[in-house]
Amino acid sequence: MLAKIGESAARRYFLTAERFGAEVAREIGLVHETVGSENDLNGAADRVVDQLLAGAPKAQSAAKDLIFTVKNRTIDTALRDETAARIAARRTSREAREGMAAFFEKRKPSWTKEGQ
Repeated sequence: MLAKIGESAARRYFLTAERFGAEVAREIGLVHETVGSENDLNGAADRVVDQLLAGAPKAQSAAKDLIFTVKNRTIDTALRDETAARIAARRTSREAREGMAAFFEKRKPSWTKEGQ
């Protein structure tokens, strides 16, 4: 959690046990977005789910793996080369070819409900 909210916020809230609301949680990086009502929450959740479902599943998995792999590492030539190789592998995958074909053919890719 320290990496998420930062040292300053951690000191304040860990030591004081102060309660805080949604806006403070957003400000310190604990949540990405806040909404005003339950209906707004449902709409926001639906938008995020729709965006996730629109993405290429293997590319999303590779992106998550890349984030996990590079976090806390020094950016050096080896890391740049590894990252470039991973991205190149994804760009030449069957999934990437399907995504590009869907884009140029103005249709939904096969991994979406509409593309099946």
